[in-house]
Amino acid sequence: MFDFLKNQRPVSRSGVTPVSVSPNSISHSSDVRRELIRVVLKDTLRRHGIPLDWLVCEVMVTTRSLDREELHIQLILMKWNEQVLHYAAALQQQLLLGLDRFDPGVDHSSYVVSWRFSPHCGGPNLVLPEPNFWLQAVQPEVPETPGSVLDRRRTQRPPKVAPAKPAAAVHRSMAPSHAPARNATPSQITRAPLPT
Repeated sequence: MFDFLKNQRPVSRSGVTPVSVSPNSISHSSDVRRELIRVVLKDTLRRHGIPLDWLVCEVMVTTRSLDREELHIQLILMKWNEQVLHYAAALQQQLLLGLDRFDPGVDHSSYVVSWRFSPHCGGPNLVLPEPNFWLQAVQPEVPETPGSVLDRRRTQRPPKVAPAKPAAAVHRSMAPSHAPARNATPSQITRAPLPT
């Protein structure tokens, strides 16, 4: 008679018990995801030889609806290094690929990734240049041509030079006396005596 006081979940006609999503389970899932991102970031930095104290991350989860969350990863540069900034896009891509490798069941391509600079990172340029600085022509970088994996030389080969034009044929009357005649057999070749 007092079945409603018992803490039982209702059983649907199909025999499956519905699962309710509680705020605690969502926050636990978000905490696990945050920790996974931090671990994958450290793994990515370690694999590519970047010191672990140069970058940290903050992960923010925004709930759009009951079943949809948006995840924002903010990479924070703790120590200034221009090489890290030069390869920032590649590093960001490696982080997302690492997440795909560790957690293949989740689509990580929808994650928002942004960069932030710590106020104590030691960046050298704290003042923007004059407006005409941005209008200067940027010299295009010359891409390095990769060598063959089968080539074991330490230096590159010199560039190929066009072959020289063949020398003009020497007239027989101007040919030296010790030059072999054309179509001569080895027994017919005579050599001029050496001067003494």
